[in-house]
Amino acid sequence: MNQNNQEYIDILIGLEPVFKKAGELALKMRKTAGSKNKYSTGIAVIDIVTEADTAVQEMILAEMAKTKLVECQLFAEENTPSVSKFKGTNGLVLTLDPIDGTLFYASTGKFYSTIVTLHNKKDILYTFHNYPEINWSRRIAGGKIIDSGELPEIKTKETIRLDKTIVYTLRGPKNMDQAVYNKLVEQGYEFRKASEITDDAPACAVFFSGKVAGFYIEGPNPYDGIYAMLYGQTKKLKIYSTLDLSTYTINDHGPHYVGWYLVLQ
Repeated sequence: MNQNNQEYIDILIGLEPVFKKAGELALKMRKTAGSKNKYSTGIAVIDIVTEADTAVQEMILAEMAKTKLVECQLFAEENTPSVSKFKGTNGLVLTLDPIDGTLFYASTGKFYSTIVTLHNKKDILYTFHNYPEINWSRRIAGGKIIDSGELPEIKTKETIRLDKTIVYTLRGPKNMDQAVYNKLVEQGYEFRKASEITDDAPACAVFFSGKVAGFYIEGPNPYDGIYAMLYGQTKKLKIYSTLDLSTYTINDHGPHYVGWYLVLQ
């Protein structure tokens, strides 16, 4: 590990109490936070944003900006005042999703989270998930996975064979390597959206629960799309990938990295 990179990882670890405190703010605001459409894609899970998203993000960024993290390039999902403080001068990329699973947050679901990630445009160095409603968090860094609390049971649909299910978010495997796809299908794997597996949780929580065989994503966004890659690398799982963290495109709902990856449990 580059010693300079480790310094930034250590700063993030030191800020984890702030990330959890921001989760407490999300909990407190849940009953009163208004919501609106940020985008107009017609996909509710993408379009919706709440007042809590912006409050949680600004609470975290205001503290990050007091540290050397302000030297990082920042991808933050919402447009809040502290975003402009980050300079992008050290070659590292910091990403923040204040409330991943906003659709669950705005309804009655428990599986929404804050996600913080750091990478150097080649390797993912750190990621942290905090689920305030269920009091569970996970840090992945330095070759270790450290959990706090216990991830509760996720109710799944009984007709699905989970040990052969690969969960994905919005886009199926149409653009993945055809040879890899054919190989997996021949082995009995099936690709399913998280909503086909459960009504209770987004893809990230379904994957973290260990219930499914794998996780697939194409064109992942910086905020919530790359954590599973570091998880797979840390656990030494089978990974197929064309992901390029040095290149991103902008579409109708923000930045996305080029490529795809698949992690098998």
